[in-house]
Amino acid sequence: MRHPSGKISFGGLVLLTLVAGGLYFSVMLLPVYADNFDVKEAVAVAFNRAPTSDDDSLRRVIIERTSQVGNHWDTDKFDQDVLVPGLGLTDENITIERSTVSPEVRIEVEYTRQVQLKPTQHIRVLRFHVVKEGIPGR
Repeated sequence: MRHPSGKISFGGLVLLTLVAGGLYFSVMLLPVYADNFDVKEAVAVAFNRAPTSDDDSLRRVIIERTSQVGNHWDTDKFDQDVLVPGLGLTDENITIERSTVSPEVRIEVEYTRQVQLKPTQHIRVLRFHVVKEGIPGR
């Protein structure tokens, strides 16, 4: 990386920049992707309860299990944007389909997360799509 004269080579500078960029994006985006694992777990729990529960209770399970995961922007009563806990999932984010001829179930959750790339004010919107389908218990 260093020349005998003590200067850093161009290749070393590029490598250092790539490592620093990778660390920056890992710190900014890793928590959001870790929260997605919690959503996958909530969908798996609802999927396993599908044979004995109706669709509304499955939606409640997913919403309750993700209510303390991460945070999202919401508008308060004074029309101000505030950061609140939870992903803010609603019934519209959750699709549940049941087969009419077999015990097969499909649960799908679609949601977005906004990440501010600090120190700038740039907001990056990430879209997540979690699907679990099949016959529960197999």
